[in-house]
Amino acid sequence: MEGLRFEWIGNRHYSVILYFGESFVPVEDDLLRLLAKKWEAPPEQFLERVIEQIGSNPYLKEKIRAAADAGDPRSQIPALQAFLHKLKI
Repeated sequence: MEGLRFEWIGNRHYSVILYFGESFVPVEDDLLRLLAKKWEAPPEQFLERVIEQIGSNPYLKEKIRAAADAGDPRSQIPALQAFLHKLKI
């Protein structure tokens, strides 16, 4: 699957996973809360915030950015924003 997407898993360690391409990374609840506060940012700004906040090192940031570039920004960014807007953690 191309692009980025969040998935709710709700286990005791992590509530959400960010899938990027064929890979994924768990996202800490504190980081989700921080991103959820900024869900209304313009799409490019929001995407950059997601990459910077979730990408813990340059390699991971590069992989997330590449997956975002491979996906459809008109659908994936609003889907990420909507997920965070509805998030209740």
